[in-house]
Amino acid sequence: MNKAYKKIDIVASNPWFVVSGTVSSVAGFLWFLYDKWNENTGILSTVIFGLCLLIMLLGYTYSIKVRAENIALKGIAKTFGEINEIYRDTLKRLFSDNEPETDPYCLVREEEAVLQAICQRIGDIFSRLTNRSCAITIKLLFEENNIYYAKTLTRSEAKSSRDKGHRVLYEVGTGENLAFDIASRKENGHADAHFYSADLNKENHYTNQRINYINYYKSVLIVPIRGVNLGKEGTIKEFDNIGFLCVDTMSINRLNNKFHLYMLSSLSNQMYNFMSLMRGKYRIFVGEKNE
Repeated sequence: MNKAYKKIDIVASNPWFVVSGTVSSVAGFLWFLYDKWNENTGILSTVIFGLCLLIMLLGYTYSIKVRAENIALKGIAKTFGEINEIYRDTLKRLFSDNEPETDPYCLVREEEAVLQAICQRIGDIFSRLTNRSCAITIKLLFEENNIYYAKTLTRSEAKSSRDKGHRVLYEVGTGENLAFDIASRKENGHADAHFYSADLNKENHYTNQRINYINYYKSVLIVPIRGVNLGKEGTIKEFDNIGFLCVDTMSINRLNNKFHLYMLSSLSNQMYNFMSLMRGKYRIFVGEKNE
């Protein structure tokens, strides 16, 4: 793209350019209507012009929304690249030489540091998409006394106010935390497994063991971090569940369960592979086969 075209593209894709065009068009239409009215134009003609004006305004409003989303999508492309680079560089540094890192303590520490950096970038992605501040949290799933719990591993916010005092352990599969219960289910065939609410205030049967959750988020999208155990499909051991990837915001009706869901699911799948490598779930053998 040459410099001249690039400048034109920047101006034309700016939402304020569309707003200016809308205001100018509206002013032109109003002036036209004024002239027609002074000529004692019939009421039918005025109604038709009014409908045309309304349609034009709706079109411009939608155009502004689409342009804003396109700008956001262009902006997050670099962030997706940064996420891939972080995963690549970490795995190369830890496992590429003849003496790969095997110390569990070191691997756990490295994993948490990397995932916090990833959460910060995912938070940037969704903040751009929604034009609102979004928080990202990774929950780890573990079992104790035949009950599954989800606990916070890391967040996009360092030293979050949510983590002051005793951290909440969320029961999964008991009905105490509806979001995790639903996100744990198998895909319904039409969408990836998830829990979504555009406005938690309108969820009549929503349950959450964090009593004051509404002080921290009012809209949420959650997907599982898991992989399929091949050969065990259709059984209770079908999935290898590591945890959950969550995005939330204080603004309602900003997140969606369409392309936001597909993005978050893709990021959670990528995260599952990284965490599996770091935790020794994968074994890779390279070399000539012994005959």
